[in-house]
Amino acid sequence: MQRIAGQARSARLHRACLGASTRETRRTPFGSRPSPRRQRAAAAVTAAMAVPRAGVNLLVVSGPESPELEVLKQLPSTVTVVAVGRNADDLAHLTPEQWDSVTVLLNCGVGKNAGKRDDIRALWPRLRNLEWMHSASAGLEHLLFPELVEGPVTLTNAKGVYSHSLAEYCLTACNWFAKDLPRLRRQQAAAQWEPYDVEELRGKTLGIIGYGDIGQACGRLAKAFRMRVVALRRRTELSEEEKAAGVVEKIFPPEQLHDLMAASDYVVMATPYTPTTHRLVDAAAIAAMRPHGVFINVGRGKCVDEAALIEALQGGRIRGAALDVFETEPLPSDSPLWRLDNVLMSPHCADRTKEFQFESLAFFVENMGRYLAGQPLANVCDKKNGY
Repeated sequence: MQRIAGQARSARLHRACLGASTRETRRTPFGSRPSPRRQRAAAAVTAAMAVPRAGVNLLVVSGPESPELEVLKQLPSTVTVVAVGRNADDLAHLTPEQWDSVTVLLNCGVGKNAGKRDDIRALWPRLRNLEWMHSASAGLEHLLFPELVEGPVTLTNAKGVYSHSLAEYCLTACNWFAKDLPRLRRQQAAAQWEPYDVEELRGKTLGIIGYGDIGQACGRLAKAFRMRVVALRRRTELSEEEKAAGVVEKIFPPEQLHDLMAASDYVVMATPYTPTTHRLVDAAAIAAMRPHGVFINVGRGKCVDEAALIEALQGGRIRGAALDVFETEPLPSDSPLWRLDNVLMSPHCADRTKEFQFESLAFFVENMGRYLAGQPLANVCDKKNGY
């Protein structure tokens, strides 16, 4: 009875998404170079995706209660949602013909509604004709598995959707320390009238590790505060667009990370997690920071040597840190970070605005238009390198 009820609920959701009844459908820096067989398979998928399509069958890996699924109503009528479910149990009612009909997979949802890597991997052998998988998040390390990385399926993500909210968080963190907001709260709680000097962000240097869409959004907001912006990435030349924007003054190559740390009053970590960014900010990099420096991480916790950071914070060797991400999440209750006065913490929610999942699916709808037209997809990921 429970499965029947679940199938009925899923069917109602399909009708809500597309306004149509569901129906049975018929029919590189890392790693070695792909084998000739994989290259041929990838070329075949690329060629197939360059052809306009009359219709598409879509599998949505998500809890059916995800409110953002409402956005899928905006999909063209030529797109059929075959099913919505988080795992093999939710999708057990699908026939072999329906599995074979799926060419696009959307992975979305937050918290209990999110599709998990192991669940998607369990579905993979049944998705024999899959061409494109879209992740409604930006990070990939929680999603990648060997069959996806090594296979020909094109992977896209929602890079860019979360940039502005994360940039706002970073500048809020800068002001948190510049204005010493914890002191204000302590004095207010104690009814103490004790004026003190505060700090301007104007003229301070913001160093950004990872100058992608998040880093660039941080740079734009920092420039509005009249901060000096420097950044670190592999490509050190500025594009013509970047030159015209006039945001970043200097790009450091990765081997000059310590120079960026030493030049910055505030350091923002905005890199994805990959083998090369694992503990990129180590004890030596932290030691290169200015004594009044503040470290802000909105990238991934594993990009930082957390123990070394804690030691520097406890010893007062840097001014403080603002952390939205951690090596282990949820952060264990015995972590010293919970009890450090010079740390601003958030539980990996700096980008969880009311709009973010809706905007993420709106981007998927736009990309579906490209897919249907046989045009190149936006935000195609480098699966080998993890971003």
